[in-house]
Amino acid sequence: MILATLGSNKLVTTLDAIMTELFTGIKPDKILILREDNNITQLNLLPVLETLGLKSEVEVKVLGEGIKNWREGLKGVNIDIADITPGRKYMAVAVLNYSNAKEIRYAYLKEEDRGYHIFGYVPLSEITVYNIRTGEPIKYEALKTVKGEKEVTLRVDSLQALLNLYRLLGNVEFDYNVSPEEEEMCEFRAGFKRFAEEEEIRKLVDDYLFLADTNVYIKLGDRIRGLTWSKEKGARLLPSKVVYNELLGHTNSTQKGNEDLKFHLAMGSFRRIHKQLPVSEVRKGGDVGIIEEAKALKKELPDGLAIITADEKLSIAAQSQGVKSIYLHKKVNGKGYESEFLYCLSAYSRVSILVNGEEYSFLPKHQFLTDKMVKLVNVNKDYNYGYMLSKLEEILHQKI
Repeated sequence: MILATLGSNKLVTTLDAIMTELFTGIKPDKILILREDNNITQLNLLPVLETLGLKSEVEVKVLGEGIKNWREGLKGVNIDIADITPGRKYMAVAVLNYSNAKEIRYAYLKEEDRGYHIFGYVPLSEITVYNIRTGEPIKYEALKTVKGEKEVTLRVDSLQALLNLYRLLGNVEFDYNVSPEEEEMCEFRAGFKRFAEEEEIRKLVDDYLFLADTNVYIKLGDRIRGLTWSKEKGARLLPSKVVYNELLGHTNSTQKGNEDLKFHLAMGSFRRIHKQLPVSEVRKGGDVGIIEEAKALKKELPDGLAIITADEKLSIAAQSQGVKSIYLHKKVNGKGYESEFLYCLSAYSRVSILVNGEEYSFLPKHQFLTDKMVKLVNVNKDYNYGYMLSKLEEILHQKI
């Protein structure tokens, strides 16, 4: 059986289409990738396919640009199932009209911008695969794995994909042992809890630049980058030398007690958000230092500047000295990301991932506090999706 799909300028969409079709239960002898250019002439999917017990031949076929080339190029190309989700519209139209495919499929995702992630990151319950010629939806299957290493290292996006794939099997829950304060911090960093004042940041983002206090990097983590991003002007969060020095002071020690782990998590967020270190010459630290830093920056900036803080005293002191501040204090519930939550929790505790009450894998307490990676240990060898995702990661991040 031959499965064909379209080559996209974003490799992830082509891989997602292939994996989505495999999880409908088909077992192709050949996977054919139809492209308009030769930027990718071969793709080694064997490590992923072997995880699922498949040995499909993979061929990349270049048809050129334009409908005429595709009409001619598709002549004599045998296809059983064609997935036309990725690629350009004319490529999909050509396959629909000029190929001999017995079945044409399309994976419909309402929020298309969420689709540019590793397979599984978007729950399959939110993606409907349609048989285009009949209009009927096609069901998914929870595929079993036949091989794979027990222990892998995954990006956080892939951890979310793992959880979503487990949901093909049933209810997913977590077991861990952390303090209420640690749990709440992780809920904030993941977005399950938020501050009502975050909306104020969004309203000001086009007109203001921001400095964030140390407690913001601790409590909001990487989320502060999205809150301070302007579609019109880009990144609006400036790196604070005072905050960097404070984080450095807490993280220089090789001994990581539980109390210090929050600073390591915060430093990880700081380094991921700010690619260049701050250059401010302010020498004082603490509240006085960050206010002086803000006042000095204000003189050089064309836009307004505001300090974001979860410290009421700092907020009041800044306002009294003519520096606008946004005081984060009113807690509300929000929609968050489980993988971010588990990444944070596993800095403090072993985290068990349960499917229908049975442990399928776990995250040992880790030290990947800067790299945004997690170590995953598989327990159920029949569903070693962690290993499969690690092989997909290798393809997505290799230079082809």
